[in-house]
Amino acid sequence: MTKKSLQPLSSTTLSRRTLFKAGLIGGAAIAMGTSLTACAPEVSTKGAKTLRMVMPDAYPFEDVLTTTTEPAADGTADRGLWRLLQSWKETHPDVTLEIETVPWDTITQRVILMGQAGTPADLVLVNDLNIPKLAKGGFLAPLDSLPGEWDDYNQNLLRGIASDAGKIYALPWMTDCRHEMYWKEDWAKAGITEPPETWAEFTEAMAALKDAGIADPYSFWAGNTVHTPTQSLFSQTWMLGGDVIDADGRATLKTDEMLEVFEFYNSLMNEQGVSSTGLLSVSKDDEYDDMLLSHKTATMKGGSWVGLKLDDGGLADEIGYFRTPRPTKEAKDATLSGFWAFELPAQKTPDEAKQELAFEFAMHITGSKGQAEYLVDAPGKLPTRPSASASPQAQAQNDAWKFQADYASDAGRGMPAAADAGLLFDQLRIAFQSYLTGTSPANEALASAEKAYNEQVAS
Repeated sequence: MTKKSLQPLSSTTLSRRTLFKAGLIGGAAIAMGTSLTACAPEVSTKGAKTLRMVMPDAYPFEDVLTTTTEPAADGTADRGLWRLLQSWKETHPDVTLEIETVPWDTITQRVILMGQAGTPADLVLVNDLNIPKLAKGGFLAPLDSLPGEWDDYNQNLLRGIASDAGKIYALPWMTDCRHEMYWKEDWAKAGITEPPETWAEFTEAMAALKDAGIADPYSFWAGNTVHTPTQSLFSQTWMLGGDVIDADGRATLKTDEMLEVFEFYNSLMNEQGVSSTGLLSVSKDDEYDDMLLSHKTATMKGGSWVGLKLDDGGLADEIGYFRTPRPTKEAKDATLSGFWAFELPAQKTPDEAKQELAFEFAMHITGSKGQAEYLVDAPGKLPTRPSASASPQAQAQNDAWKFQADYASDAGRGMPAAADAGLLFDQLRIAFQSYLTGTSPANEALASAEKAYNEQVAS
């Protein structure tokens, strides 16, 4: 854990002190339809001289904060983040940013411990999976009444895992998506001219690849990894109208929709023979991605971040992209889109000026302008705001990025709002593997997974 601060940094004034008082201290909610920058009259944040933030090491806020020269465009997001912080400092010269960096997988516990000790930070950056736990535990302040430009968000993300019990607790930042990728030369050899849109069309296309002599037509996640449920199971369950967590937080796994998804993948692997049983033993990202990069498979389900490896390997022009096939043409489209988000920790005795400043900083990063500016130097990152996706900066991106951004915007859904995401993922993975290996029938495997999750969470 490290901590740095830079002096001095800002505050042009924010807005409507009563708005923040109502939203963060518990007064009556005040509806806002305008953006943060349009709020008036302005009220000075004089006195809010230090803004304390806890950030995950997944993002180099702390290092970039103290960098005096612009980083090179080196394929990382450092330059984009540096520019955002520089523009913040230019308009907030009298405020110190104090940033504490912790390992990305410990930040949730850090937020909880700081809250329990009565020393919460002013602003935190937490990944989507942990928002429900922090919100339900009372560690976050609701944000609904604040001017977050809420309509300019992918509402599936904002009103899904970024909210709890109907209240917004997080400002989603950049996102991603999961989709299908294929070697163009293999598909041309098999005579496939259009990406399949349905399961039936997809099965037919994979059979054509097999008939054309392609040894490994399709790869999907099935090993001991979080990617097995998040990439192979969730989106197509949603397409069928199902879900894995109900309104009471209980797992709903033994459903007709999940059974249908299990049967689809079993058909590909054990009946059609277009997917290898060896996928069950693949659990490392690099090993899995290498199947596409090294042309060991013709078609692969993966995340938008794989595009960076394709670019680095000089393969971008050799690979095509398409949306995950839907069960039927009538089924709704869906893809899993994960994200990190900014939150205001709940305060026993709120400092209104600091809360105003913290929210302003979060909006500076996550607002439409901030997202558009960041994506220029953040390869593989996708906006969570439609207006950022329509920005000049977005339109200057390549076709692969535009495909991914459109897919995430049109069909992106957040992680299931599970009280224990790790347990949910493990139980689904075990059930999936038990069925694919013939160890258990699908309905029995899913019933056991559902029972195990609900009993452990309840206890």
